[in-house]
Amino acid sequence: MANSNGPVIDMTPEGNFIEPPKPKLGEILLRLVMFGLFLCLAGVMFWLMFWAAVFVVPVLVLLGLAGFLFMKLQGQAGR
Repeated sequence: MANSNGPVIDMTPEGNFIEPPKPKLGEILLRLVMFGLFLCLAGVMFWLMFWAAVFVVPVLVLLGLAGFLFMKLQGQAGR
């Protein structure tokens, strides 16, 4: 049974640390493409949310005003 008493240190017998392998050009390009797609998706989501708010908020304000006036007129009719 292995006894794990801490992290594994990748060190050469001379005392130097092993350099991790450099990423290949394909990996770098794939990461850049994925990052670009993420930014485009975030931009589209922001654009959709902005225009939804621009069109929905005035409708909600008008509905609230109509409800307020309706309740006010109902109160006056009951007197």
